[in-house]
This record gives sequence, C-alpha cells and structure tokens, in this order.
Amino acid sequence: MALSFEERKKTLIEYLDQMGKDLNSKAGADIFDAEFIEFTEDYLLTIRFNLKPWQRNIFGNLWGGLICHYIDYTTGPASWAAGGCQPIGTVDIDVNFIRGVGENIDHLFVKAKVISIGRRVVVAQAEVLDPEGWLIATATTNTVRLLPPDDNPTLAENTTKL
Repeated sequence: MALSFEERKKTLIEYLDQMGKDLNSKAGADIFDAEFIEFTEDYLLTIRFNLKPWQRNIFGNLWGGLICHYIDYTTGPASWAAGGCQPIGTVDIDVNFIRGVGENIDHLFVKAKVISIGRRVVVAQAEVLDPEGWLIATATTNTVRLLPPDDNPTLAENTTKL
C-alpha cells in the first residue's frame, strides 16, 4: 500500500533527524548541523545547513565538497520520499558552482525538487542559496531505486573476469 503524502512527510522528518544524529555519533563530535525547513506536496524539500569553522579552507571559504554533501543530503531524502520511502542510492551528482561561500556566511539553504520519478531512477534538481537568497550552486542528481535483484543470467558465473 502506498504511503500518503502526510505519512511520507512524517517519515522523512524522522529519517532526517536520525541521519543527522547518526553522522555526528559516528564522527564522535557535533560536526554537522542541519535543520528541516519544509517538504511540500510537489516534492520540494528545503534544509538549512549551519556552517562550522572546520568546514572552511585556509582562505575562509566553504569547501566545495561540503556543498556537494549538502546537496546529496537534501536531494537523496527528497527522492526517497517521492519514491515511496523505498531504499535508494545516489548514482551521480552534477554540480555547478556559481559563487564562493565566504566567512561572513554562517548558514546555507538547499532546496531540492524531484522532477522525475521513473520505475528505477528518480531525478532531482537543487539550488544552494545563501541567507540573502544569492545563488551559490545548482545541481542535478540521479538516484536509483534499490529493488530486489532479478534473476539475471548475465550475473556472477556468466560474466567474464577482468
């Protein structure tokens, strides 16, 4: 039975809360600070990321890899919820950096919108914005639904070893 939007939203909020706790617990420190802002019926998820001093390079700018992490942290759960809260995995992330994130910026918003839900692939687009609404980066992600394996004669014993 398919989950209603409200059930998906409730599950998404619980998932995001647990994901943040797990990340900090595994790191053994409070290294990550994300806040759920909203999830709308058209599959738009907004998360606020509060920046930490360790996330900056020697010039005081936020590392681009962390922007990619924030995008994946937002598009992944949006895709997961849109796809019925079934297991998914990120296939790729295409990021376009527009401007740097200087020391004067203490948080960012990532808005992720699911634009296509296929049988196997869910596509989302994201925007990273500073507190004043300036565009920092854009991205497109593809996630794959992790369905049970098919009986496939091309797997394992029938493949050529490289």
